[in-house]
Amino acid sequence: MGKKTDTASEVVQDDRKFASFDLNFRDPWEKKDIELSFRFAKPSKTQIKRLQDTAARNASQAARDLLIGTIHPEDKEGLLAKLEEYVGLATSYSTALIKGVGISSDLGN
Repeated sequence: MGKKTDTASEVVQDDRKFASFDLNFRDPWEKKDIELSFRFAKPSKTQIKRLQDTAARNASQAARDLLIGTIHPEDKEGLLAKLEEYVGLATSYSTALIKGVGISSDLGN
């Protein structure tokens, strides 16, 4: 989909530490480069368990729920708008979040 990187900038709010996750990709229909940055808290054990329990039934909703549960409050409205515009963002950002807590399909490959 494009280049994904998480940046080192961190914010602490409500006893949660937030990190910025940047996503850059090309929108071929609009012929423009898209650059997004949203701040997310580290998913809790409960949030990861919920994701794993619901992903088989509805992966898209499970990814979206994880994002909504971890997004910085000031970034929530912007994320929701972009999720409507670019439906694949939920998968891209949730994949980055779960990789950040050690879940990866790359092990042994």
